[in-house]
Amino acid sequence: MKSQLTVVGLGGSLAKHSSSLAALKIALQGADETGAKTALLDIRQLSLPMYDPADENPPDSVREMCDAIHQADGLIWSSPMSKRAADCAVVSSP
Repeated sequence: MKSQLTVVGLGGSLAKHSSSLAALKIALQGADETGAKTALLDIRQLSLPMYDPADENPPDSVREMCDAIHQADGLIWSSPMSKRAADCAVVSSP
């Protein structure tokens, strides 16, 4: 049995001041306070490209994001909503 869980937070927005990123940080703080190891993946800082299924060599930011999520025990996803849909920066990312 694992002694410490890993929780990854993915989200934010392209806005300079993102309320969804602020909420995600609060959620990760709660996970940290209960003993989990946490990591924040900020969409704005990752600079992810538009999704292209034919791209066989994605940038390092894509690999790092996928590796962090794959290794995590839990994922918290936070995205702004626009017209009842998730933000296109998140939906269009790999």
